[in-house]
Amino acid sequence: MTSELPPVPPRSVWWGWGAADADRSLSGAGLALLGRELGRPVDAVDEPPVDLPAVRLPDRPLAPSARAALAAVVGEEHVRTDAEARVEHAGGKSYRDLVRARGGDADEAPDAVVLPADADQVAQVLRVCAEHDLAVVPFGGGTSVVGGVQALRGDHAGVVTLDLRRLAGLVDLDPVSRTATFGAGVRGPEAERLLAAHDLTLGHFPQSFEQATLGGFAATRSSGQASSGYGRFDDMVLAATVVTPEGELRVGGFPGTAAGPALLDLVLGSEGRLGVITDVTVRARPRPAATRHEAWAFASFEEATAALRQLAQSRTLPDVCRASDAEETRVTLRMAGRSGAALRGSPGCAASATRAS
Repeated sequence: MTSELPPVPPRSVWWGWGAADADRSLSGAGLALLGRELGRPVDAVDEPPVDLPAVRLPDRPLAPSARAALAAVVGEEHVRTDAEARVEHAGGKSYRDLVRARGGDADEAPDAVVLPADADQVAQVLRVCAEHDLAVVPFGGGTSVVGGVQALRGDHAGVVTLDLRRLAGLVDLDPVSRTATFGAGVRGPEAERLLAAHDLTLGHFPQSFEQATLGGFAATRSSGQASSGYGRFDDMVLAATVVTPEGELRVGGFPGTAAGPALLDLVLGSEGRLGVITDVTVRARPRPAATRHEAWAFASFEEATAALRQLAQSRTLPDVCRASDAEETRVTLRMAGRSGAALRGSPGCAASATRAS
């Protein structure tokens, strides 16, 4: 059996990616490469983010009646209007988001952050927001890079971010059918730890894995480099619960069906527009006994893609697989401080793969 999974990482800092103590500077090789590409020397000077008290926040308090109604549902401590909570939910993790955050611009921050404990509280919060004309932004891990966690305020009286982190845990597990139901706020590493206790895995490892939630995976039809073996996340989802101001909708729930059209397909990738996903039921797989990482070099990108195409068409594609063109290969090797034929003018490309078995 593979070694025990590491602990669930802390939530990401508001001004960057990952935990504060995981901050890394660009290597000497990376700085040298950047200087050559820009045509001028680059100093190894880190530009720190502004301090939290210096972040510019819009002064948009909720109406007292709206705040009181929200607090009556989730408790006063779970209706947060402090600067830290609002700044943490002011955007996602795109380059634009992080530049704005590090510079102290949180103009797109919500007026309040509400943390419900379960699907019933989600429904009540949505009804309160509808009654008080508050726009609602569902929020999982906050890893969006396409503006998915920023609200269109429009003419609404206010904006509330609905943070689903309290909807966590393994709700149900069927080891015979290998299906598992999770609260939407469970992050990727936590889901893997919970399944590992039953010698199972979900097998979905996008680049946002450490911070993103299963509800977010479903709402965005999560995919990525690690989808060639186990598949995209929408291939894994069997059912979901969606809560709206008008009521709750349970879609899917069958291991296999020939009926259609499928309402589940409307929910997957909906980005929270049709309602708030509060739980998802997914397929689980046996946890691999071993994992092997390999890489190959090719003379051209065409040869690399031809090799991967042959693997895909013969159904022997590894669980994680990608091909890098000559430029990406060159930059990757330089940033890693490596040398070799690919750095001496060769048009070589690289392919990397991970196989779990």
